[in-house]
Amino acid sequence: MLILILLWVSASLISHQWSVPEKDFDKTLKVMTYNTQALCMGDKQQAKQMLSYINQQQADVVCLQEVKVYKNSSLMSLIELRCAMSKYPYTYYDFKRYNSKRQFGNVVFSKYPLINKHTVPYQSSNNISSCCDMVVDGDTLRLIVNHLESYKLIRKDLQFDTLSVDHIKNSSLNQKLQSAGALRQEQAKAVKQEIRQSPYPVVVVGDFNAIPLSYVYWKIRFGLRDCFLEGNWAQMGNTYKKGPFGIRIDYILCSRKLTPIKCEVDRVSYSDHFPVCATIGW
Repeated sequence: MLILILLWVSASLISHQWSVPEKDFDKTLKVMTYNTQALCMGDKQQAKQMLSYINQQQADVVCLQEVKVYKNSSLMSLIELRCAMSKYPYTYYDFKRYNSKRQFGNVVFSKYPLINKHTVPYQSSNNISSCCDMVVDGDTLRLIVNHLESYKLIRKDLQFDTLSVDHIKNSSLNQKLQSAGALRQEQAKAVKQEIRQSPYPVVVVGDFNAIPLSYVYWKIRFGLRDCFLEGNWAQMGNTYKKGPFGIRIDYILCSRKLTPIKCEVDRVSYSDHFPVCATIGW
């Protein structure tokens, strides 16, 4: 049992390769992925601080999930978000929910042109994967930004009158776990199809809502490189803060034609997720 636990920790949380010198590459790209927890759960002042932090990281492309903006001026608007990220001339807003009050989904801010923008087709009421091509100094890379199906658990789901097997099987918790798990597997297949069809090297990022020992992670990762595992030595990689140690569910993956130079998880407190930044070379 101890060996299994150690293997799980090693596979899911701890990087295991030395970083590669940046000078060894002709071109590099710094990528950030960050689940913003609905832009700080609607806290406008906190959202401004988060966006200021993001700008300070000086990434070439910033991939945000769970971005929620509002028409109400007391909350963060799309115009205010765009102004806060004005150093990035190219944008891709891919909203899953869009109505007269608010928008919610993925947003990409880039220093390089973004073309061929489209949504990866799969079933979900709230979650979304967004695809576009980046033209980086004459080279084209395909970027796929993911926010895969979450369990949408609330406190009530974890409260039981009895711990009998039959009761748990019929509980809302079990129903949500099964439903989200099945949807996420189908979403992973759709993302993998997008990767296989790409005529360009890919960079696949985002919140998979799945740990590294899961079917979803390996379905998407197979044939790709995990930037965190290859981008530094013996660092802890938990990206989601819940629980005593946290878990790794946010990723930056890339094609084998690309090389992870370095990758870091920054433990800032703006969201219930930590941002991940990776520098990729070719």
